[in-house]
Amino acid sequence: MEVSDMKNPPFCVFTYRDGQQVLAEDVETDIAARTRFASAIDLCRTRDDGHTHRVELRAGSDLLDSWPPSSKDAA
Repeated sequence: MEVSDMKNPPFCVFTYRDGQQVLAEDVETDIAARTRFASAIDLCRTRDDGHTHRVELRAGSDLLDSWPPSSKDAA
């Protein structure tokens, strides 16, 4: 995994496979973060269905969005 050179990135997109973080990408702007988040979801949708995938968009410690939506989000 690459190391980011951003000291305090405003946004980060995390991608998980089977509960393990496989990618963390620092992003500087909201537009870039939303674009990267959507791209990560598209990539996960094309992967092996035998594994669970999850994508999170965070600003600091705040969870802004996640995929797939949790059952509690749907209620």
